[in-house]
Amino acid sequence: MPDLPPSRLRVDGASTGIRADAFLCRELPFLSRTRIRQKIQTGESLLNGRRYASSARLKEGDEITLQWRGVPDRSPQPELEILYEDEYLLAVNKPAGVASHPMGRAQSGTVIQSARQLYAGGVRDSLNHGDGGFYPSLVNRLDTFTSGIVLIAKVRETLLALQDLAARALISKEYAACVEGRVEQDGGKIELPIGRDRSSTVRVKMAARPDGLPSVTEYRVRRRLPAHTLLSAFPLTGRQHQIRVHLAALGHPVWGDLLYKDEELFLRYQRNAGILDDSLPSRQCLHAERVTFVHPVTDALVTISAPIPRDFLEILSRLE
Repeated sequence: MPDLPPSRLRVDGASTGIRADAFLCRELPFLSRTRIRQKIQTGESLLNGRRYASSARLKEGDEITLQWRGVPDRSPQPELEILYEDEYLLAVNKPAGVASHPMGRAQSGTVIQSARQLYAGGVRDSLNHGDGGFYPSLVNRLDTFTSGIVLIAKVRETLLALQDLAARALISKEYAACVEGRVEQDGGKIELPIGRDRSSTVRVKMAARPDGLPSVTEYRVRRRLPAHTLLSAFPLTGRQHQIRVHLAALGHPVWGDLLYKDEELFLRYQRNAGILDDSLPSRQCLHAERVTFVHPVTDALVTISAPIPRDFLEILSRLE
């Protein structure tokens, strides 16, 4: 696999004085800080044609060049089911069990790696917009065992615009969620602040707590099963694990949720090197089913839908 063309990033006046590694983290959100420092240390990144330190302070007019080594990733990448695509944006249907991005043990076989592989690293498409330093980047992320719609920006301006829409709650999202127990009210609103669960040994676990960030989820009953309920959930804010935390706080954790139904199940999964044994469910019944927003470039109203997947429906069938 040949090397990809180098990326060249020009430092503007607004970035004068910041550290080189901080600048690259901001400009290349798909790379971890560790990977950026590795590229600096190995000479894959040069400042004005010379090697430099991560702590170097930048000035207006500086140019950072990054080399992209054409080392093939031999790990299998999931085939993307494309739900929507235009010149600026891609929406794919992520299956449960596939990570949105590299993290922990999931360093390959992720949605974003497949997207970059599909677009030859994103360089060709980004160069069409005069931006060789940008690779396709996630607008939103789904937990590994949640399925559904993931938005991927193909152009930097689209990423920034959609992040702004999300911050202003202007991206409408609907999830299908099958929860434990029968929810008696036909619908409602959960308004519980969310923050880190300080009582848990699991670093990523969140909890409803008074000093957390404001968080709001609306829900509506779609179908009642003998001992479970199928809901539509509408997150009006975007906190980590928001729907899972709110429904668990309501006394109705998502079916198959290892972390918020019984933390010991999640710890067993971790001890098992991230492998699901026969005693653990293969997915949690949470699916990002519909997304609606005004396209930041064309101003068209865009609605993207992903039907509930077969494995989710099979679980519903068994629960009935």
